[in-house]
Amino acid sequence: MCGIAGMINLKKGNVEGQKLALKTMIDRMAQRGPDGVGLYMEDHVGLAHRRLSIIDVKSGAQPITIDEGYITIVYNGEVYNFQEIKTTLEREGAIFKTNSDTEVIAVAYQYYGIEKCLRLLQGMYAFAIYDKRKGTVTIARDGYGVKPLYYSIDNDTLLFASELKAFAPSLKEYKICKKALNMFLTLSYIPSPYTIYEGIHKLMSGHYMVIEADGAINTKQYFRVTDPIKIRYNNDYESCKQELKDLVFASVKKRLVSDVPVGTFLSGGIDSSVVTCVMSRLQKEPVKTFSIGYEEQDYDESGRAELVAKHIGAEHHKYILRYDDVLKALDDIILYYDEPYGDSSAIPSYYVAKQASQEVKVVLTGDCADELFGGYEKYLIDYYVNKYKRIPEFLRSLFEGCVSLIPVNKHTNHLLRKIGKVIRSSKLTGFDLYYSMLSIGFTDELRKELLKPEHYEDIKSDYREEYNGLDKNLTFLQKEQLMDMGRMLEGQMFPKVDRACMHCSLENRAPFIDREIVKFALNIPDAFKINGKDKKRILKETFKDILPEQTVGFSKKGFDVPVDYWFRNELKDELSELLSKDFIESQGLFNHAYVNELLKDHLSRKKNNKELLWNLFVFQKWYRKNQELS
Repeated sequence: MCGIAGMINLKKGNVEGQKLALKTMIDRMAQRGPDGVGLYMEDHVGLAHRRLSIIDVKSGAQPITIDEGYITIVYNGEVYNFQEIKTTLEREGAIFKTNSDTEVIAVAYQYYGIEKCLRLLQGMYAFAIYDKRKGTVTIARDGYGVKPLYYSIDNDTLLFASELKAFAPSLKEYKICKKALNMFLTLSYIPSPYTIYEGIHKLMSGHYMVIEADGAINTKQYFRVTDPIKIRYNNDYESCKQELKDLVFASVKKRLVSDVPVGTFLSGGIDSSVVTCVMSRLQKEPVKTFSIGYEEQDYDESGRAELVAKHIGAEHHKYILRYDDVLKALDDIILYYDEPYGDSSAIPSYYVAKQASQEVKVVLTGDCADELFGGYEKYLIDYYVNKYKRIPEFLRSLFEGCVSLIPVNKHTNHLLRKIGKVIRSSKLTGFDLYYSMLSIGFTDELRKELLKPEHYEDIKSDYREEYNGLDKNLTFLQKEQLMDMGRMLEGQMFPKVDRACMHCSLENRAPFIDREIVKFALNIPDAFKINGKDKKRILKETFKDILPEQTVGFSKKGFDVPVDYWFRNELKDELSELLSKDFIESQGLFNHAYVNELLKDHLSRKKNNKELLWNLFVFQKWYRKNQELS
């Protein structure tokens, strides 16, 4: 796990004079790779690398040049099947000088070309290859978008990097992207190809870009999330359980390959518990596990993790998250993402990464199981809507009238929101039903109230086009999963964990986001994943023999954060300042009257507006920092 950066002069001008600028770019991402830095400057191409040593610690430094100096690569990530690819290449006459997966990618490109090379790779990666013979530079990103890659064209130079901060201080030259702003306010993150800045883009997952010798730029998609879909391929539940067990054991085993210590993030939920318990079966020494607890008892679920750790005899490490700690580091955590990122679980993710980095250099996580096996509550919306529609219409009208009379307070707020979502969703079908569940923050209607008219942009059409392009024979759940895997994983889950871990110079690996597991999960019947209200059915039943009995019955919690409480107490003054009339009106983006209403309702406990206010809080912090760069 590392950081990469580069510059390509599109007019073939020599970049040797830009060495200091490239060194500055890569040094801004020093935390991604504290173990070494490397630069390559030749002709119109400059490549840079920051290294976190995981595999081939002694001889894996980058950039790596092969083929008598004609091919040079910088790379971030891990390819889990590199040994198999290497063996195949050696049979074809390839000779390797290192034991690194980086060199394997370069040689695979040399022998097979970029398309076949990319189709062979199983893992997470972003890389750039300079082919001196052709005069081309190829940048690529893995099929699911686990590893980040940004690019921009500045005058006649294409710049790329693993993080946005590498582009500073030129960031002050970029305007806010209205589409990205609208997406953030609704989704709490910004999916590719957008960034908060006009003119800086994320290379989309499953894509590569070739910068030709004449300066032409061609982008091509080599992988689609829908590629593995066959509709269904196995209807035998017991054989599917055995297949899933074999796949997960194989995936975890591949991700244990490392020349440095490996541990796990353990929340105590099903996903991380499965990964941790499988890992304990694959190694002799105790698993090093890391979890977060809270002083606020309503949020503290650390006992779940301790239960699993005790069950397998793990070397368990628990960190209690105290508000004083959060306050000291809050700006650092939020602003490390370089653009607005509104998932508040980034806070505990950072702290558990910080704790783990004191003991190990690599952690396995349970990420992506929810998307694959139906773990989110929103995947039950079809179930609840169908149940609700069975109630006679006159009784539904009576019920809806009664619900509107229930006072909103801290005891009723959560339940009323769930009931309201079912009532609203009962009038929707297909794409509209899916889209109604997409919003974590401001819905389209609320965004119209929040934003000045000139800053409002439609985002629904982006999703409608993608949704309507899916195979019409797919079930509603399969469509939900595919949309989430193509958008939410790349835009929300992977950036959260990547930045939290890279902030602490720690590599994370997610065994569930494995090509064969994804193919398996997308093709088994829906009932194997969700049976009535029982989410992740096959995952729980497959691994119940190696999990503590109580774990299988736990409801999903995740890394919830008490921001609603903090906004009424410790963060109240700062929130009020960031949402003050003077600051809001100086921006010219938001309607202050509406913002003030959100704040007043939350502080008075009339409504719990924590998601909306957190998105605004994060954006305002980013905006204030961004103005300091201007």
